[in-house]
Amino acid sequence: MNKIIFLAIPALLFLVSCASYEPVVDTYSLNDEEYNRYHRDIAECRYIAENNSLDEEGVFVSTAGGAAVGAGTGALIGVILGDTVEGLAIGAVVGGLEGFLHGVCSSDEEYAYIYRNCLAGRGYHVLN
Repeated sequence: MNKIIFLAIPALLFLVSCASYEPVVDTYSLNDEEYNRYHRDIAECRYIAENNSLDEEGVFVSTAGGAAVGAGTGALIGVILGDTVEGLAIGAVVGGLEGFLHGVCSSDEEYAYIYRNCLAGRGYHVLN
């Protein structure tokens, strides 16, 4: 059990690095009317990005694939080290966690891509 916790710490740090995206837009040259439109565009682009990027099925498939690969790798390492069951369990947990994190971060990247392109398509200068 301590091994699983020890191996999960880097995965949790990886998850923290996949923070949600918030665009940085240069609004210096906008007049009052354009600034009001900017807030509406931010809300609309956020809505578009949220509804077109967060794919729960993709995250599930990534998690299952990671667990399967991790279980196989863990079992192989367990055979070499002499404890197949423990290797299988640790591999499945770590692989599943890694697959889940990969799916979530991929979803975050797609969200940022859609959000950024939506704002750029409306004429804003997105800096990040």
